[in-house]
Amino acid sequence: MADLEELRPEARELLRGAIDLHAHASPDPFAERRMNAAELVAAASEAEMAAIVLKSHEYPTQPLAWALEPEFNALEVYGAIALDHGVGGLNPDALEVALRIGTRVVWMPTFDAAWSRETFGRFHSRGGPITVLDATVLDGGGALAPVVHELLELIAEHDALLCSGHLSPAETDALVAASRERGIRTVVTHATAFGIPLEVQQRAAARGALIEQCGNVMFREEGAEAATVAILDEVRAVGPEHVVLSTDLGQAANPPPPFGFGRWIERFLDAGFSTDEVRQMVQTNPRAALG
Repeated sequence: MADLEELRPEARELLRGAIDLHAHASPDPFAERRMNAAELVAAASEAEMAAIVLKSHEYPTQPLAWALEPEFNALEVYGAIALDHGVGGLNPDALEVALRIGTRVVWMPTFDAAWSRETFGRFHSRGGPITVLDATVLDGGGALAPVVHELLELIAEHDALLCSGHLSPAETDALVAASRERGIRTVVTHATAFGIPLEVQQRAAARGALIEQCGNVMFREEGAEAATVAILDEVRAVGPEHVVLSTDLGQAANPPPPFGFGRWIERFLDAGFSTDEVRQMVQTNPRAALG
Protein backbone atom coordinates (compact mmCIF):
# COMPACT_ATOMS: atom_id res chain seq x y z
CA MET A 1 0.00 0.00 0.00
CA ALA A 2 1.80 3.09 -1.29
CA ASP A 3 0.34 5.40 1.37
CA LEU A 4 2.44 3.67 4.03
CA GLU A 5 5.53 5.33 2.58
CA GLU A 6 4.15 8.67 3.80
CA LEU A 7 4.27 7.59 7.45
CA ARG A 8 7.20 8.56 9.63
CA PRO A 9 9.58 5.67 10.42
CA GLU A 10 8.68 5.57 14.13
CA ALA A 11 4.96 5.37 13.33
CA ARG A 12 5.57 2.76 10.67
CA GLU A 13 7.48 0.67 13.19
CA LEU A 14 4.67 0.90 15.75
CA LEU A 15 2.14 -0.05 13.10
CA ARG A 16 4.04 -3.31 12.60
CA GLY A 17 2.47 -5.67 15.11
CA ALA A 18 -0.46 -3.33 15.84
CA ILE A 19 -4.03 -4.59 16.24
CA ASP A 20 -7.08 -2.67 15.01
CA LEU A 21 -10.12 -3.78 17.01
CA HIS A 22 -12.54 -1.73 14.93
CA ALA A 23 -12.44 -1.49 11.12
CA HIS A 24 -15.18 -1.45 8.48
CA ALA A 25 -15.26 -2.85 4.94
CA SER A 26 -17.76 -3.86 2.29
CA PRO A 27 -20.03 -5.61 1.71
CA ASP A 28 -22.18 -3.12 3.58
CA PRO A 29 -25.93 -2.87 2.93
CA PHE A 30 -26.23 0.84 3.69
CA ALA A 31 -22.82 2.59 3.64
CA GLU A 32 -20.23 3.05 0.93
CA ARG A 33 -16.89 1.65 2.12
CA ARG A 34 -13.33 2.49 1.12
CA MET A 35 -12.43 -1.14 0.38
CA ASN A 36 -13.89 -4.61 0.57
CA ALA A 37 -12.97 -7.06 3.30
CA ALA A 38 -10.37 -8.85 1.20
CA GLU A 39 -8.69 -5.56 0.29
CA LEU A 40 -8.74 -4.43 3.93
CA VAL A 41 -7.13 -7.64 5.14
CA ALA A 42 -4.51 -7.43 2.39
CA ALA A 43 -3.74 -3.83 3.36
CA ALA A 44 -3.36 -4.78 7.02
CA SER A 45 -1.05 -7.61 6.03
CA GLU A 46 1.03 -5.26 3.87
CA ALA A 47 1.35 -2.93 6.87
CA GLU A 48 2.62 -5.94 8.87
CA MET A 49 -0.09 -5.54 11.46
CA ALA A 50 -0.68 -8.44 13.85
CA ALA A 51 -4.47 -8.58 13.70
CA ILE A 52 -7.62 -6.84 12.54
CA VAL A 53 -11.27 -7.13 13.58
CA LEU A 54 -13.90 -6.87 10.83
CA LYS A 55 -16.93 -4.92 12.03
CA SER A 56 -20.39 -4.67 10.52
CA HIS A 57 -23.41 -3.06 12.15
CA GLU A 58 -25.74 -5.40 10.25
CA TYR A 59 -24.32 -8.92 10.01
CA PRO A 60 -21.80 -11.29 11.68
CA THR A 61 -18.39 -11.10 10.01
CA GLN A 62 -16.90 -14.38 11.24
CA PRO A 63 -17.52 -16.18 7.90
CA LEU A 64 -15.49 -13.47 6.15
CA ALA A 65 -12.72 -13.76 8.73
CA TRP A 66 -12.69 -17.56 8.44
CA ALA A 67 -12.40 -17.40 4.65
CA LEU A 68 -9.76 -14.67 4.49
CA GLU A 69 -7.35 -15.50 7.30
CA PRO A 70 -5.68 -18.55 5.64
CA GLU A 71 -4.46 -16.29 2.82
CA PHE A 72 -2.27 -14.27 5.20
CA ASN A 73 0.11 -16.25 7.35
CA ALA A 74 1.24 -13.48 9.72
CA LEU A 75 -2.10 -11.70 10.19
CA GLU A 76 -4.94 -12.81 12.45
CA VAL A 77 -8.41 -11.87 11.18
CA TYR A 78 -11.19 -11.76 13.76
CA GLY A 79 -14.93 -11.89 13.19
CA ALA A 80 -17.47 -9.93 15.18
CA ILE A 81 -21.18 -9.44 15.76
CA ALA A 82 -23.11 -6.28 16.66
CA LEU A 83 -26.41 -6.94 18.42
CA ASP A 84 -28.52 -4.64 16.25
CA HIS A 85 -31.80 -5.48 14.53
CA GLY A 86 -29.99 -7.08 11.59
CA VAL A 87 -29.31 -10.10 13.84
CA GLY A 88 -32.47 -9.74 15.91
CA GLY A 89 -31.15 -7.25 18.45
CA LEU A 90 -30.43 -8.64 21.91
CA ASN A 91 -30.76 -12.14 20.52
CA PRO A 92 -29.10 -15.01 22.45
CA ASP A 93 -29.69 -17.47 19.60
CA ALA A 94 -27.90 -15.28 17.04
CA LEU A 95 -25.09 -14.65 19.51
CA GLU A 96 -24.65 -18.33 20.33
CA VAL A 97 -24.47 -19.26 16.64
CA ALA A 98 -21.86 -16.57 16.04
CA LEU A 99 -19.79 -17.64 19.03
CA ARG A 100 -19.96 -21.32 18.08
CA ILE A 101 -18.38 -20.60 14.69
CA GLY A 102 -15.51 -18.69 16.24
CA THR A 103 -16.64 -15.08 16.66
CA ARG A 104 -14.33 -13.38 19.15
CA VAL A 105 -15.77 -9.87 19.45
CA VAL A 106 -19.31 -8.87 20.47
CA TRP A 107 -20.71 -5.34 20.30
CA MET A 108 -23.80 -4.34 22.18
CA PRO A 109 -26.27 -2.42 19.95
CA THR A 110 -24.74 0.35 17.85
CA PHE A 111 -26.96 2.43 15.53
CA ASP A 112 -30.09 0.69 16.84
CA ALA A 113 -29.27 1.62 20.45
CA ALA A 114 -31.78 4.08 21.88
CA TRP A 115 -29.08 6.53 22.94
CA SER A 116 -27.41 6.38 19.53
CA ARG A 117 -30.67 7.12 17.73
CA GLU A 118 -31.40 10.03 20.05
CA THR A 119 -27.87 11.43 19.70
CA PHE A 120 -27.03 10.75 16.06
CA GLY A 121 -30.37 10.00 14.43
CA ARG A 122 -28.93 7.52 11.93
CA PHE A 123 -30.60 4.14 11.58
CA HIS A 124 -31.98 1.86 8.89
CA SER A 125 -33.83 -0.81 10.86
CA ARG A 126 -37.56 -1.28 11.07
CA GLY A 127 -37.32 -2.22 14.73
CA GLY A 128 -37.56 0.17 17.64
CA PRO A 129 -34.72 1.60 19.71
CA ILE A 130 -32.87 -0.90 21.89
CA THR A 131 -31.80 -0.41 25.49
CA VAL A 132 -29.90 -2.87 27.68
CA LEU A 133 -31.61 -1.59 30.81
CA ASP A 134 -34.60 -3.30 32.44
CA ALA A 135 -37.68 -1.24 31.57
CA THR A 136 -39.55 -2.67 34.57
CA VAL A 137 -37.11 -1.04 37.00
CA LEU A 138 -38.42 2.47 37.50
CA ASP A 139 -36.06 3.84 40.16
CA GLY A 140 -33.26 4.66 37.72
CA GLY A 141 -30.98 2.16 39.39
CA GLY A 142 -29.44 1.00 36.12
CA ALA A 143 -30.49 -2.65 36.34
CA LEU A 144 -29.76 -4.62 33.17
CA ALA A 145 -32.54 -6.42 31.32
CA PRO A 146 -32.65 -10.18 32.02
CA VAL A 147 -31.73 -11.00 28.41
CA VAL A 148 -28.51 -9.02 28.79
CA HIS A 149 -27.43 -11.29 31.62
CA GLU A 150 -28.14 -14.25 29.32
CA LEU A 151 -25.95 -12.66 26.65
CA LEU A 152 -23.17 -12.02 29.16
CA GLU A 153 -23.24 -15.66 30.25
CA LEU A 154 -22.74 -16.74 26.63
CA ILE A 155 -19.88 -14.27 26.15
CA ALA A 156 -18.21 -15.52 29.32
CA GLU A 157 -18.72 -19.17 28.36
CA HIS A 158 -17.03 -18.63 24.98
CA ASP A 159 -14.32 -16.31 26.35
CA ALA A 160 -15.14 -13.56 23.84
CA LEU A 161 -14.46 -9.83 24.03
CA LEU A 162 -17.39 -7.54 24.87
CA CYS A 163 -17.53 -4.03 23.40
CA SER A 164 -20.09 -1.50 24.62
CA GLY A 165 -21.34 -0.32 21.22
CA HIS A 166 -23.33 2.92 21.14
CA LEU A 167 -24.85 2.71 24.61
CA SER A 168 -25.54 5.68 26.86
CA PRO A 169 -23.17 6.53 29.72
CA ALA A 170 -25.59 5.00 32.25
CA GLU A 171 -25.98 1.83 30.19
CA THR A 172 -22.21 1.61 29.72
CA ASP A 173 -21.66 1.96 33.46
CA ALA A 174 -24.13 -0.83 34.27
CA LEU A 175 -22.85 -3.10 31.52
CA VAL A 176 -19.19 -2.79 32.54
CA ALA A 177 -20.01 -3.49 36.17
CA ALA A 178 -21.88 -6.68 35.25
CA SER A 179 -19.38 -7.88 32.66
CA ARG A 180 -16.36 -7.38 34.87
CA GLU A 181 -18.08 -9.23 37.74
CA ARG A 182 -18.08 -12.21 35.36
CA GLY A 183 -14.45 -11.66 34.37
CA ILE A 184 -15.36 -10.75 30.78
CA ARG A 185 -12.75 -8.77 28.89
CA THR A 186 -14.54 -5.50 28.12
CA VAL A 187 -13.90 -2.42 25.97
CA VAL A 188 -15.76 0.89 26.24
CA THR A 189 -16.17 1.70 22.56
CA HIS A 190 -14.92 5.02 21.04
CA ALA A 191 -15.47 6.56 24.45
CA THR A 192 -14.76 10.27 24.10
CA ALA A 193 -16.17 10.68 20.59
CA PHE A 194 -19.46 9.09 21.66
CA GLY A 195 -19.90 11.18 24.78
CA ILE A 196 -18.89 8.80 27.56
CA PRO A 197 -17.89 11.16 30.40
CA LEU A 198 -14.40 10.96 31.83
CA GLU A 199 -15.67 9.78 35.20
CA VAL A 200 -17.46 6.84 33.56
CA GLN A 201 -14.30 5.99 31.63
CA GLN A 202 -12.23 6.11 34.81
CA ARG A 203 -14.73 3.98 36.72
CA ALA A 204 -14.69 1.42 33.90
CA ALA A 205 -10.88 1.40 33.87
CA ALA A 206 -10.81 0.89 37.64
CA ARG A 207 -13.01 -2.19 37.11
CA GLY A 208 -10.50 -3.55 34.60
CA ALA A 209 -12.14 -2.52 31.35
CA LEU A 210 -10.20 -0.93 28.50
CA ILE A 211 -11.16 2.41 26.99
CA GLU A 212 -11.14 2.60 23.19
CA GLN A 213 -10.28 5.81 21.35
CA CYS A 214 -10.74 5.80 17.57
CA GLY A 215 -8.75 7.69 14.98
CA ASN A 216 -11.55 8.42 12.53
CA VAL A 217 -12.12 11.73 14.37
CA MET A 218 -8.92 13.01 12.74
CA PHE A 219 -10.57 12.91 9.34
CA ARG A 220 -13.81 14.73 10.10
CA GLU A 221 -14.74 17.58 7.79
CA GLU A 222 -15.39 19.83 10.79
CA GLY A 223 -14.10 19.83 14.34
CA ALA A 224 -11.35 17.26 13.76
CA GLU A 225 -8.69 19.00 15.83
CA ALA A 226 -10.99 19.76 18.76
CA ALA A 227 -12.22 16.16 18.82
CA THR A 228 -8.65 14.86 18.67
CA VAL A 229 -7.44 17.14 21.47
CA ALA A 230 -10.36 16.04 23.67
CA ILE A 231 -9.31 12.42 23.18
CA LEU A 232 -5.65 13.17 23.91
CA ASP A 233 -6.63 14.92 27.14
CA GLU A 234 -8.87 12.07 28.29
CA VAL A 235 -6.27 9.42 27.44
CA ARG A 236 -3.85 11.29 29.71
CA ALA A 237 -6.48 11.41 32.46
CA VAL A 238 -7.37 7.72 32.21
CA GLY A 239 -3.79 6.53 31.57
CA PRO A 240 -2.39 4.73 28.51
CA GLU A 241 -2.27 1.50 30.48
CA HIS A 242 -6.10 1.45 30.30
CA VAL A 243 -6.52 2.55 26.66
CA VAL A 244 -6.69 0.88 23.25
CA LEU A 245 -6.30 2.89 20.06
CA SER A 246 -8.38 1.70 17.11
CA THR A 247 -9.48 3.37 13.87
CA ASP A 248 -13.23 2.90 13.22
CA LEU A 249 -12.19 3.67 9.64
CA GLY A 250 -13.38 2.21 6.37
CA GLN A 251 -15.69 5.04 5.24
CA ALA A 252 -15.37 5.80 1.52
CA ALA A 253 -14.18 9.37 2.08
CA ASN A 254 -11.53 8.43 4.63
CA PRO A 255 -8.11 6.82 4.16
CA PRO A 256 -7.59 3.04 4.29
CA PRO A 257 -7.71 1.89 7.92
CA PRO A 258 -4.04 0.77 8.16
CA PHE A 259 -2.78 4.09 6.83
CA GLY A 260 -5.22 5.99 9.05
CA PHE A 261 -3.95 3.93 11.99
CA GLY A 262 -0.42 5.12 11.20
CA ARG A 263 -1.60 8.73 11.21
CA TRP A 264 -3.37 8.16 14.53
CA ILE A 265 -0.12 6.79 15.97
CA GLU A 266 1.75 9.85 14.68
CA ARG A 267 -0.75 12.16 16.37
CA PHE A 268 -0.10 10.58 19.76
CA LEU A 269 3.66 10.75 19.27
CA ASP A 270 3.34 14.43 18.31
CA ALA A 271 1.30 15.03 21.48
CA GLY A 272 4.17 13.79 23.66
CA PHE A 273 3.18 10.20 24.34
CA SER A 274 6.24 7.96 24.48
CA THR A 275 6.92 5.15 22.06
CA ASP A 276 6.34 2.65 24.86
CA GLU A 277 2.99 4.23 25.77
CA VAL A 278 1.79 4.16 22.17
CA ARG A 279 3.00 0.58 21.75
CA GLN A 280 0.97 -0.40 24.81
CA MET A 281 -2.16 1.19 23.33
CA VAL A 282 -1.84 -0.25 19.81
CA GLN A 283 -0.20 -3.62 20.50
CA THR A 284 -0.15 -4.79 24.12
CA ASN A 285 -3.61 -3.72 25.28
CA PRO A 286 -5.58 -4.83 22.21
CA ARG A 287 -3.76 -8.17 22.33
CA ALA A 288 -4.87 -8.56 25.95
CA ALA A 289 -8.41 -7.55 24.98
CA LEU A 290 -8.59 -10.34 22.42
CA GLY A 291 -7.17 -12.80 24.90
